[in-house]
Amino acid sequence: MAGNWFPVGKGGENGWRLDIVSLLAVIGESSMESHSQALTSSWTCILPRIIPAPQALLKATRPSRLRLIWRLSTTQCRGGWSTQWTGCESRQAQTTCPIEDILPLNVLSVFSCLLTIGLLVWAALIQDGTAILALGTISLASSIVGYASWWSPELMSRTFRGRVPPGDMVIRTREGAFLLIRCNEDVARELYIGTEECVYKVRTQRYRVLVASGTFLLMVSVVLLGNCNFTMQAAIGVSYVVLNGLFWISALVEKRHFWDLSSYEWQDVTPDDAKNADIKQDDSPGGHASFTRTMWYAIRETKKTGWVSRGGAAPRTPQWEEWLEAAERNAKDNIRNWNAVAERERIVGQAESVPQAKAATRRDTAEQHVPAVEVPPQLRV
Repeated sequence: MAGNWFPVGKGGENGWRLDIVSLLAVIGESSMESHSQALTSSWTCILPRIIPAPQALLKATRPSRLRLIWRLSTTQCRGGWSTQWTGCESRQAQTTCPIEDILPLNVLSVFSCLLTIGLLVWAALIQDGTAILALGTISLASSIVGYASWWSPELMSRTFRGRVPPGDMVIRTREGAFLLIRCNEDVARELYIGTEECVYKVRTQRYRVLVASGTFLLMVSVVLLGNCNFTMQAAIGVSYVVLNGLFWISALVEKRHFWDLSSYEWQDVTPDDAKNADIKQDDSPGGHASFTRTMWYAIRETKKTGWVSRGGAAPRTPQWEEWLEAAERNAKDNIRNWNAVAERERIVGQAESVPQAKAATRRDTAEQHVPAVEVPPQLRV
């Protein structure tokens, strides 16, 4: 009876063999790597199932925070904007940002679980015990590793409720855009100036034990997959091809659809004369899209210039200080059509117009150049 369920001996038609189909189980690591954090932040990560390249989840250490995507200069102001001016408020006091319940990765997890159950039933009907063991071990490995990596994001919140200044933020991007976000201090701390943390269900020591167990089960399952009969090898191979394709397609979904941000409300309140800052308006110097004009738009809305110096948006030279004073004065006087570019040429351009040979004996004219950008730190994962 056992001979009908398991191969006998090695080689030959009915013996143990190591076929190439087991490679399909470990192909697709790049797509799984990009999904790893979102995939393990939902309860569906513990479902027993087959997943492409499960070794992508077998890491010696777990990330302590979300992956950094953008490098931005963020400055808190009391009161830039350029392409968007938004107001934001939190509708409820919560310090976590849960993942969406209905999103492609969760649907894929449930689908792969049902697919695995179907393969197990098929293997039992055709009496392929090796396929049952292979599917069982690889499903158990995915559940163990998923549970070991299960986490939830925790945002920074205030521990002491005292009087604090407004939480308005100015964000300067690498492309020279300014965004003004008007919000309270709680939202600013949660979304901008605070650091998010990954809170795991399993502690580090237990995580290492579970990952070691998952690694062992994965190696055993790879050997077993190569010894299934032809029918189950074909079925499992097609299943992995389909799942790989679906995970690649899910990578096309924008990441903002993965997280539940329903606790925040925002509204775009950009003034009409502040829109389209990146578009040429006329042929005059002030009509062309430029960093100076965009920065003036931000100053015009905040009516403050302190954030410019603190954020390194402009050099700290006497000429630029004079221009910033003029910009703040016109912003407070509500002179919205002030020609900021022409004034910059008049004030700052005087220092830049001095021949370099003469200026070298006094100061370096490069100090007038804008923007003053600090070297960003290395991206952390």
